[in-house]
Amino acid sequence: MLKNPSTSVFEDIIITNLTGYITIADVNMWFNSFEQTCYSFIKQEKKYKLLVNRKGYTPEHFSVQKLWRDKFFSNGILDNIIVVAFLIEGGDILNHLEQSNTKDNVIFSSNYDQLINWLSKY
Repeated sequence: MLKNPSTSVFEDIIITNLTGYITIADVNMWFNSFEQTCYSFIKQEKKYKLLVNRKGYTPEHFSVQKLWRDKFFSNGILDNIIVVAFLIEGGDILNHLEQSNTKDNVIFSSNYDQLINWLSKY
C-alpha cells in the first residue's frame, strides 16, 4: 500500500492519514503536519471533528506504534475535538475496539464513507 502520512481539512473535519509501511521518520513528518493543522483551528478557538485514517497502517517496528500513540494522545490537541472517527482494517482489532468503546463521540470502522457521513451529521 502507498505510504500516505498527510493531513487535510474538509469544512470542520480534519482528515489525517497514516497508512502504508510507516517508520519513525514518517510518524514525525505526519505529526508535524497534523499538529499544525489542529493548531490552525485551536488558535481561532474553533473545535473540530477528526477522522484518523490508519487503514493499511503497517508499522516498521513496535516503537513506531508507541511513538504514534505517545504523540497523538499527549499534547492537548484532542482537548479541542468534538468527535473522532478511526478508519482501520476490519478484523479482530476493529471488533474489539467497537465492542469496548464506551464514548459517544468516538467511532471505529473500516468504511470511509460511513465515517464521513457520521462526522458530517454529528
